[in-house]
Amino acid sequence: MQLSRLKYAVLLALLLLLSSCQDYKGMKARLVNGYQGLDAYCLYVGRMVNGFPYLAAPLDIWLEESKNISHTTRVNERLAAFEQAGLLSSVLAEGKDGQLYPLYSLTPEGKRYYKTNRTAGFVNIENLNDVQFCFGRREILDVTNIRDRETDLYGGRTTETIVDFTYNLYDVPEWVSHPALRKIKFYNIHFNGDEMNQEGQVYLTKKDGTYYNYGTGRSIGTDRIGYYL
Repeated sequence: MQLSRLKYAVLLALLLLLSSCQDYKGMKARLVNGYQGLDAYCLYVGRMVNGFPYLAAPLDIWLEESKNISHTTRVNERLAAFEQAGLLSSVLAEGKDGQLYPLYSLTPEGKRYYKTNRTAGFVNIENLNDVQFCFGRREILDVTNIRDRETDLYGGRTTETIVDFTYNLYDVPEWVSHPALRKIKFYNIHFNGDEMNQEGQVYLTKKDGTYYNYGTGRSIGTDRIGYYL
């Protein structure tokens, strides 16, 4: 009996010690501050699209993951989808080869959501002028779990902190649910508008004592990479 009580006391002390290491309130505060003023989602248009007006003429760039589908085809699909959703408009204009191609410009609605990588908050990527359409506001509700793991994903052996949390999503515009955008698998649009009490997950490393968010997972679904919390 005494031994059982001793084991129970040791286990309880260990659990208390572990729980004290999980600073849920502190992490929630970091997440709230880190996401303050940031868009919840950014839909990336494509490499070499770094402003509008943009002439959709062919480019000799091929995606590594699919040698049968050119970069131009992927970008043209996205541009056409954004036009159908009302963010872009187009007229035909002559390219360098004398052929006619769509010349895309921002509509008033598109100007509301248009950002470059630079203004969207991206860092550690090659071209800060590539364009996005960004939207949504995330309200952090609670942190539900914090855990560490060792990883080599950051260019060397380091500790990564994974944080699970809940959040509300607000200010999702109607154009996001347009069928043309939903068909683009790269965007993985899975919601119809504002959503309450959703589950999110963020992967963090520390740099100079500050948590650094290298990417997100689960239901957040943003392409944002590399901002500080």
